[in-house]
Amino acid sequence: MKIRDALDAFKAKPHEHRKIQLLRPFGVYSKNTYSAVVTPPMGPAYLAALLELAGYPVGIIDAQGDAIDRMSKSPDGRYKMQGLSGEEIISKIDPETEVLGVSLMFSQEWPLHRRLIEDIKSAFPQMTIVAGGEHSTAMSEHLMKSCPHIDYVVSGEGELTLLELVHHIYYAQSDVAPSGVSYLDEVGQFIGGTLSRRIEDIDNLPYPAWHLIDIENYFIPNWSMGIGHSRNMPILATRGCPYQCTFCSNPFMWTTRYQMRDVSAVVDEIEFLIDRYQAQSIDFFDLTAIVKKDWILRFCQELNSRGLDINWQLPSGTRSEALDEETLTAIYDSGCKFLVYAPESASQDTLDAVKKRLKIGNLSESVRQAVKIGHTVKINLIIGFPFEGRRSIWSTVAFCVKMAVRGVDDCNVAIFTPYPGSELYAELCKEGRIPEPNDDYFDDLLIQFDFTILESYCRAVPGWELGAYRIMGMSLFYSLSYLLHPKRLIRTIYGVVSGKFQPANLFEQRVFDFVVRRRLSKQQNDSNLDG
Repeated sequence: MKIRDALDAFKAKPHEHRKIQLLRPFGVYSKNTYSAVVTPPMGPAYLAALLELAGYPVGIIDAQGDAIDRMSKSPDGRYKMQGLSGEEIISKIDPETEVLGVSLMFSQEWPLHRRLIEDIKSAFPQMTIVAGGEHSTAMSEHLMKSCPHIDYVVSGEGELTLLELVHHIYYAQSDVAPSGVSYLDEVGQFIGGTLSRRIEDIDNLPYPAWHLIDIENYFIPNWSMGIGHSRNMPILATRGCPYQCTFCSNPFMWTTRYQMRDVSAVVDEIEFLIDRYQAQSIDFFDLTAIVKKDWILRFCQELNSRGLDINWQLPSGTRSEALDEETLTAIYDSGCKFLVYAPESASQDTLDAVKKRLKIGNLSESVRQAVKIGHTVKINLIIGFPFEGRRSIWSTVAFCVKMAVRGVDDCNVAIFTPYPGSELYAELCKEGRIPEPNDDYFDDLLIQFDFTILESYCRAVPGWELGAYRIMGMSLFYSLSYLLHPKRLIRTIYGVVSGKFQPANLFEQRVFDFVVRRRLSKQQNDSNLDG
């Protein structure tokens, strides 16, 4: 469906005063997390922008951003929570709000977010609660049956479907919800489960409604998905992903339809972010930012022709097919100094099995060229896929050493976890390796940033052994990286001791984030004592 057709069909009636609020809840991490990446709420900002354009009064409650420097423990001590408390969130809900949209992105956050929704419904029993996001899409039936306080779930790309649903709630006479919306009928039967229709003309989407949040919250402590440049702003140049990796839920969320925005439209938005918010760096949040070489070369040419002196980076992870020497030089010369490769594994057998459609030799050569040109490079790897043996895992650990010698700046080794909506998740469910979803399963997903969680879904290798390989791979990488490049170690130590941090890679950025959190936490504790 096209944007203009949707706006014509589902616009608000004149002088509509019933309010919609969109909530990005507090962040949830394991109690032993070593990283806490916080980014502006792009999903709610896009949803709000289209609702606002259609004439609906809309607001955003950004629970993470509004208390970005606050990390508290959950009552049972099992989690760390970043942002506003449940009570504070409820206090920010306008009593006149008729529809509350809740963004549920990450499955590991569900146990605490479910309790938050229960408390919201208790405080506002007449309010219609709509859930959306990756977790809602992947587990819509479980979501509604485990938390019947949710009235509707929007699955997939949500802008047009939420607009239609709001119009349906306000004005429609029929009881039949729009396509892409799920709900429980009067006897508790699940209805729906279909994906939303994809937007046909993404270049006509309004820019995210950043004016509805306090974007300055994200500039003060330099929170960033990539490397902080004081005023980082996010952007999307594409939607969807053309690949079907079996460990990823994105094919279920977006299908395999891949859409690229017009180059000029993307650069127009960058200029807007510079003019309106004094952005100094642009973070591309795309699932797969670079697929076609000609698009990225035209993008670089457009940046240069407009004389935009801006940093930009690819922190989400990208592929190597289009990143040859010409492309790597072009993006570097136009301001991209940080990029992340996501090979996932160094074993070609593993890559083929997970449908990664990537040749590890080609990626290694692309990395070599990127480092030579001057890029700050990070590598993302995964070990412990269900079918992997030790030989494949060892090849990935050895790849960490190879990348350190090659001059790569950062390397993260994660243990495979089966995310809802992925092909491997469905396969493990059929095998009985994953029981009916429960809170223990969601807790295991917190392994991403926690070395103490040792759950394994690998048939050949137990969790404790995977944990040892993980620590070994990252320890070998960073030991060699700093041994072979002692200036990095001196720079990091100087930054910690002096407090004058200017992170040059992601490891230093995370150290900097930790130092900032400790300082802010101490200031908050001192303030509480003084009070």
